[in-house]
Amino acid sequence: MKSSEIRSKFTEFFVSKGHEKLESSSLIPQNDPTLLFANAGMNQFKDYFTGASTPNNRKAVTVQKCVRAGGKHNDLENVGFTARHHTFFEMLGNFSFGDYFKKEAISFAWEFLTKELGIDKSKLYVTVHTSDQEAADIWHNQENVPRENIFFLGDKDNFWEMGEVGPCGPCSEIFYDHGPENTDPNADISDCILNDEVRYVEIWNLVFMQFEKYKEDGKIKRRDLPKPSVDTGAGLERVAAAMTGNYNNYETSLFQPIIKEIEKLTGKKYKENLAYMRVIADHIRASTMLITDGVIPSNEGRGYVLRRIIRRATRQLEELGLNEVTLYKLIPKVWEILGDEYPENKRNSSLAEKYLKLEEENFRRTLSTGLELLNKEIAKLKTDTLPGELAFKFYDTYGFPMDLTEVILREKNLKLDIAGFEKSMEEQKERSRKASDFSAAEDNQKIFHDIKKKHGVTEFLGYQSLTHKAKLLSKEKVGDHFALTFDKTPFYAESGGQSGDSGEILGGDSILASIIDTQKPVDDLFVHYSKDADALKIDHEYVLKVNGHRRDLTTRNHTATHLLQSALIEVLGDHIKQAGSAVDQERLRFDFTHPESVKKSELRRIEQIVNEQILKGSDVNAEVMSKEKAMQKGAMALFGEKYGNEVRVIDVPGFSVEFCGGTHVKNTSEIGLFSITSESSLAAGIRRIEAVASNGAFERVSTRMQILEEIENKFKVKGEEVLTRADQYIKDIREKQKEITELKEKLQSQASGDLFSNPETLKGEMVFKSVNAPEGSDVRKLGDLFIDKNPKGVVLITAVKGDKASVLLKTFKGNKEINCSNILKSAFDAVGGRGGGKPDMAQGSVTPDKLGDVETKIRESLF
Repeated sequence: MKSSEIRSKFTEFFVSKGHEKLESSSLIPQNDPTLLFANAGMNQFKDYFTGASTPNNRKAVTVQKCVRAGGKHNDLENVGFTARHHTFFEMLGNFSFGDYFKKEAISFAWEFLTKELGIDKSKLYVTVHTSDQEAADIWHNQENVPRENIFFLGDKDNFWEMGEVGPCGPCSEIFYDHGPENTDPNADISDCILNDEVRYVEIWNLVFMQFEKYKEDGKIKRRDLPKPSVDTGAGLERVAAAMTGNYNNYETSLFQPIIKEIEKLTGKKYKENLAYMRVIADHIRASTMLITDGVIPSNEGRGYVLRRIIRRATRQLEELGLNEVTLYKLIPKVWEILGDEYPENKRNSSLAEKYLKLEEENFRRTLSTGLELLNKEIAKLKTDTLPGELAFKFYDTYGFPMDLTEVILREKNLKLDIAGFEKSMEEQKERSRKASDFSAAEDNQKIFHDIKKKHGVTEFLGYQSLTHKAKLLSKEKVGDHFALTFDKTPFYAESGGQSGDSGEILGGDSILASIIDTQKPVDDLFVHYSKDADALKIDHEYVLKVNGHRRDLTTRNHTATHLLQSALIEVLGDHIKQAGSAVDQERLRFDFTHPESVKKSELRRIEQIVNEQILKGSDVNAEVMSKEKAMQKGAMALFGEKYGNEVRVIDVPGFSVEFCGGTHVKNTSEIGLFSITSESSLAAGIRRIEAVASNGAFERVSTRMQILEEIENKFKVKGEEVLTRADQYIKDIREKQKEITELKEKLQSQASGDLFSNPETLKGEMVFKSVNAPEGSDVRKLGDLFIDKNPKGVVLITAVKGDKASVLLKTFKGNKEINCSNILKSAFDAVGGRGGGKPDMAQGSVTPDKLGDVETKIRESLF
């Protein structure tokens, strides 16, 4: 049975049991700063399990894309060398949010495995928590699992908890027996045969959330949950291996199409290169899915983990003899395996292709450089052992695996300090753990969750109206502001990059309070912030009035942003994806994926295309439709954003179609004008364009016209002649600067004759001169002049400028008797100066009053 069939059977089975099929969340966790990557099916449902949010359906089924590489959950180094470690994997999961519990969960799991998939019952074993006799009895009495096939394990293996506080409960795990031919001879099976983890492999985990941990009087306590829940997870790769009679996950249809392509590209046999090809097959899945979910290779956080995955795969290609850029050629095979389940990732395929090519090209160059530098370090060795921290530097910076360094050293009869390498590795892991611990900055949203739980969601009326009557439901003091919620509102709450509305609260004809911002701290709850809402009363009705002028300008900038994205794609390519945006009444900012700076000519063309669309006067249509229909229409979605079954689509016919919940103009002509103000780098592979539209664009053009008129008046020319005149002036100035520099050097050279006269004899043919140079002198240039005139000389040159004195100590190259760097450093240490350099020249600075002491110390070292 193919993996795609297992996916389909799983979701169809649970849909038939009343579950709603929900999409996988992004690999980049949304609103969960505790995670580096999504690593389990339940991540997206945390608020449902804690009661912070209420689901539309209390039963759900998902196929969740997961990554474990970096941070706390890191399987990267094991991948390729074991049967079941992966960076990217898929988790099949069914969930009950206060609906069914143990009996149903156990029944569903057993029925699916033994009837839908037809797995032999005799090959399945079960574990339960030591305290959960109830689950053990259900397995035996309800599903006829023999008592001898049910094992009781403790908290370490069979108790799950979300954190220090929150939902928790016992687990029940299902194991598959891969047969006596796959046995770990070292496993201690005296108390439980399942300790032989080679033979018995966990394929499904059922978590029964029946308790809640809470803090009271400084102590952690536990109580029963009023509505227990279920969270289950079955690794698709493990289930597929069991279903196909394969011990190793890599032998399944989830990996074999990629491996066969690697065989074709390399001309080598899989059976003779198992580890290399398994690493590549795993890593191309992970890197393709990460990039198409919005992670860009970089030197920090998620981007750094991705970069390591790509580099590790590239190293294996090199080992297989492939010295050309290759990884991107495997992308079609990834979609053959994953494309049907994750169409939103497949749509971003060109992005993966572009960044995989770029990253592999760069790394291959880096690898070559690293090899050269490693050989230089080997040449410097004074022992037969390369320090571990140096080997780790090559591993971390240049992607050299430790075993490659060992091979190179062994060829030269040298050894590697493995203990030092491992120590450096552990230190890096600790830094990584700290960098990936995002838990410190979470805001306490409990107050807003409670309001939503009590009053429900806010009805938004702002697409149709800017003024509406509404009932005040809650008023909370948050810092210096009142946080107000109403049953309905015309105020747009900040989201999707668009800033929140401001405005007024009216009672009759009077302004009772001002709204300075509107936010959405939890889904669908609109919170209005005010500083002067003291007089407002709960359950009273008021008129809410949005600042129409501000909203109008913001709306024009927002639609202009949509036009900008489509223009970027037209000019630069379909690898362009939105990576962030900010829109308010004054300006717009758009962040997008692109590996290099945008040329000026490209920026001009992008700006021109947007203004052509504005002049065209196209209608802007907003329509709510099914997500499936929107995707068929070609609507662009935001990276990592989770959308419901119904989505709002903004369509500029023939030019731009995007998912968007923001406010927009009715016709592109309302925007008036668009002007790009800057283009810059935001991060590796991410560019940023800032621009203005409407009034802001007209003001920018007007201001620049005024500046041009002033320049025309000063230059006494008009229009394009200004450029010709400016170029001539720049050329003249450069020529004059060159003449001045040459004249200064000539004068300095002439003056040096007097400055350098009568040097002292130092040692043998060596002479020494101490010079106080005139203010503003180029001490380096003077040093060169002295050595030109005195090839065996040593010179100390000082020059005072204000409250700072420059000091230069210089000698001829190859002087084995004098080390300028050491001498100057010793002198500076005594007087508090700062500086350094090389054996033949060192430079630094001190306060002028210390110059005498510096010269004395230097003379003591020289004479």
